[in-house]
Amino acid sequence: MVKDFVSNATLLIASFSMLGLIFKDKPLQFSSPLATRIYWGLCFGILGNILMSFSIQVDSRSIADLRHLAIVIAAAFGGYVPAMISAVLIAIGRIVLSGFSETSLLPSLGSLLIGITCGGISLLHFNRALKTFLMNLCGLFIISIMFIMIIDDKEILKHILTIHYLISLIGGFIAYHFFVFVVDSNDAHNQLKHSVIKLKETEERFRLIAEYSSDMITMHNERTEYIYISPAVKEIIHFEYPELLGKKMEYFIHPDDIERTNEMFERALHKGVAESTYRYRSKLGDYVWIESTLKSVHFQEYGSKKVIIVSRNITDRKLTEQKLQEANELLNRLSYMDGLTGIANRRYFDETLAKEWLNSFSAKSPITLLMFDIDYFKKFNDTYGHLTGDFCLQSIAQAIKKIITEALGYTLCRYGGEEFAIILPASNIEEGIKLAHQIQETIRSLKIPHSSSEIADFVTLSIGLASLIPTPSSKSQELIKMADSALYLSKTKGRNSISISQ
Repeated sequence: MVKDFVSNATLLIASFSMLGLIFKDKPLQFSSPLATRIYWGLCFGILGNILMSFSIQVDSRSIADLRHLAIVIAAAFGGYVPAMISAVLIAIGRIVLSGFSETSLLPSLGSLLIGITCGGISLLHFNRALKTFLMNLCGLFIISIMFIMIIDDKEILKHILTIHYLISLIGGFIAYHFFVFVVDSNDAHNQLKHSVIKLKETEERFRLIAEYSSDMITMHNERTEYIYISPAVKEIIHFEYPELLGKKMEYFIHPDDIERTNEMFERALHKGVAESTYRYRSKLGDYVWIESTLKSVHFQEYGSKKVIIVSRNITDRKLTEQKLQEANELLNRLSYMDGLTGIANRRYFDETLAKEWLNSFSAKSPITLLMFDIDYFKKFNDTYGHLTGDFCLQSIAQAIKKIITEALGYTLCRYGGEEFAIILPASNIEEGIKLAHQIQETIRSLKIPHSSSEIADFVTLSIGLASLIPTPSSKSQELIKMADSALYLSKTKGRNSISISQ
């Protein structure tokens, strides 16, 4: 009996293995197409008939077999359709093998009833292993009823049922778990096959993108060495593939950009993505501007990361940006520049004074303002003409500008007409007086003729000074008013003088 059981178990395992290979691309599932479930049902029906042919000899007068396990496994994994198909085939096979008689009709009906019962149980929503065990028990229960109807001797019946339950439960356990192994193996095979197909598609897609993209696509290891370069490298930086392979990226980057680019590479390695703009030395020896997007990819099988970089040449765009920036800077300078004298205008004066006022308030330091204008300038214009008057303004502005270029932080502005102003941040009144005398001496040394002047034969200046330490209640307009009053005082004193606001 043990020998027969081992033969049946071996037959089950061999059959499941063969079916797994034949239908490895058509796994048996509840969601499988109807045709697939029909194929499996036919195969399980054939398997049931084979098991019926290799029956287990219980004693000299009784035999048993594991045919119902084919129906159970079909129902547990495929549902109602394969269960009923296998049951019908087993029922037909029983009649064909034994002939049409009452002895063969009863097991055939039993097989159909097992198929119906197992198919119904397969529709329940709970654990598959538990459903399989319940199907096996129900099949054994139906077989037990048939044995009871056929066998009158209770001792023999008890012996047969005990043996049949034992071999059926053990056989069911083996059949279920081996078929699970077959199903899982086929799933793994199909997943691997699907992954290989997707990998090939991805590789093909990447190859097409890399080869036909106008952007340069490169792959680097964690040491920034090139391990792949797309064909666009020749167009963008004029190198050939072998000339870069295995070399570090930083070898080709402008020295001023290496540190920033390395930081971007490390960010891509640890955070996944980064962007960088840098200068790259081409094979021609010049530097081109490159804009790159970096993304890290983790290769689990190698335990390492790679960085894929998509780069494009943005030299033309960068040059355009630089020209635009230079133009904006020029426009900005022009908006703060007096068109006639070439020094700062009234707008720049107002903004600079407001800024320096706040700085002096924060530092609790004095700020001094020096205001001056040309004496009898209207008469100068009437005598020499406006063109000569403009030249006079230009000469005075440029001469004074040379004086204060070395004085850090001083700002010379044309305040309006023939009037000028100088802002002296962090400077006291004594420093202002010193600068005022220097200005007077400078203008006197120019010896610009002024025959209409009432005080001298040359152009002279009247100067007013004021100095304040800003407080929360004071405003910069107070400083302007004080300096302007001092300038007015210089004019009332006869001009060509320096006055200090009290």
